[in-house]
Amino acid sequence: MTDSIELSKACTNQMITNQLQYQGLPILMVAKSIAATFVLMLFFGSANAQDPLWDDTDRPLWPEACKEIAIPSSADGKIQQAYFYATSRQRPMPLIVSLHTWSNNYQQEDPLLKDILNKDYNYIHPNFRGPNNTPEACGSPLVISDIDDAITYALDNSNVDPDNIHIIGVSGGGHATLLSYMRSKHDIRSFSAWVPVSDLTKWYYESLGRNRKYASHIALATTGVDWKVDIQEAQRRSPLYLKTPLEERKNSKLYIYAGIHDGYEGSVPVTHSLEMYNKVVSDFNPTAADAMISRETIQQIVAGRFLPGKKKEKISGRDIHLKKAFEGRVQIIIFEGNHEMLTAAALNHIPSETVLAVGDSNGENKGGWVDQLQTYWFKDVLINTCISGNTIGFDNSGLPSKNTLRNIISHLEVHDPGKDRLDKILIMLGTNDCKKVFHERLREVPGFYNQLIDTITAYYQNSECPEIIMISPPPIGEDQVLKEKYHGSAERVRFLNDAFKKVARDQGIRYIDIQTPLSQSSDFLLRDGIHFNKEGYQFLGLLLNHHINDLQQRKINNK
Repeated sequence: MTDSIELSKACTNQMITNQLQYQGLPILMVAKSIAATFVLMLFFGSANAQDPLWDDTDRPLWPEACKEIAIPSSADGKIQQAYFYATSRQRPMPLIVSLHTWSNNYQQEDPLLKDILNKDYNYIHPNFRGPNNTPEACGSPLVISDIDDAITYALDNSNVDPDNIHIIGVSGGGHATLLSYMRSKHDIRSFSAWVPVSDLTKWYYESLGRNRKYASHIALATTGVDWKVDIQEAQRRSPLYLKTPLEERKNSKLYIYAGIHDGYEGSVPVTHSLEMYNKVVSDFNPTAADAMISRETIQQIVAGRFLPGKKKEKISGRDIHLKKAFEGRVQIIIFEGNHEMLTAAALNHIPSETVLAVGDSNGENKGGWVDQLQTYWFKDVLINTCISGNTIGFDNSGLPSKNTLRNIISHLEVHDPGKDRLDKILIMLGTNDCKKVFHERLREVPGFYNQLIDTITAYYQNSECPEIIMISPPPIGEDQVLKEKYHGSAERVRFLNDAFKKVARDQGIRYIDIQTPLSQSSDFLLRDGIHFNKEGYQFLGLLLNHHINDLQQRKINNK
């Protein structure tokens, strides 16, 4: 017994040394960190006697609304149990796939269930081979197959909105959520991993050093015996070592949440979340250094468990120490807390919407109005069809590809082929219709816009049309700052703003006038009289988010 304890300490010492050196810490600090860590290990080592809160193995009574079902595995034919609830609504509703924790199975009490039933969402709570202490469980290929089978069952047996499938898990369920992000065959809108395990090899040694049962579980899962671990097999079951399926996840959202004290007071160190976030960002774009979490920040979180700075945002009343996101694809929140899920916030991103953006270069440009809205609407998918030079009804530069009237149906057929996917269509056009070459046909433009709206609504004549929001073209600078092809456009765009308001009224469509409030500051916000500068795009995004949220609130109030 003494030898095994000494071995575990040596292994864990090396792991901590490597990790802190990777973070750029001086050797003296490494030594102090190791000493401090083992004080914590000795203090918390006795916690192995009972399961942590989020790995409670008590078996509750399930509400009658949830049916216990049996799903034959598509991989090996074995029956996998689950609890299932189908919405009573006539319209398609979100599906919540809630994953049990490390030491549990499908019978584990789910703290999200009450809220899910109140919202009448579809729900499934699969077994996926039960506790993570057998070779069939703990991130094996059978686990992913079982989760996928559960989703297929729900799709076949309930009224599911296929664009609102959401996987949620905490702790060991967070590990399974990350694995599903990497390997699920389904089109999943969001994956929410709370305090997840991302690296089984690392967690094996961390658990071994703290005398936690999870080390023997990983050994059992990888070798079948509780005293020997297969590192390569553990890596194959670790999300951190898997390649992100970029194409399959281009419209998915990955949410990672962790309490800043986890690992000190909880069972999974916060570095599992920090490293997983950086890994996914790097897989999408290795050069996106600004979106990644720096070594210095990781060092501060691990060593100090606090990040100084501006007034902190809140989540469920807790301070948010770190919040970062990358291109509407992955987001991490490190909150004031431990190894836990903040259940009051766990469903805040559901349902999410799919929004089609139609516009010109001010929407296409990196950091443009579409990108700005995505920072505010992280939970939603924004499909950006904006192209430079786009008009409402002219073949700009002789190119039909820059005529929205000619292309709107193809956009809808590609992005909403079933006529049930899009929730909103945002249109910001008119700047290029003001070009000098079109000035004699300016009065035709409002008619083109009417035709555009009629074309969209006709496409949805047998189904529910997405909400269409017309956004005015922005102000245009005076001739002295414009290229000659835009001379006279400042006056023409003001005419279009008034004309478009009438189009919106006649069509019964919501209209946002950004031109009027931005006109007074256009000299400071536009870099060339047409395109916004960085600060201009940021202000434009803020303005649009405010107005669209206001429209949404009025819509809710009028129901």
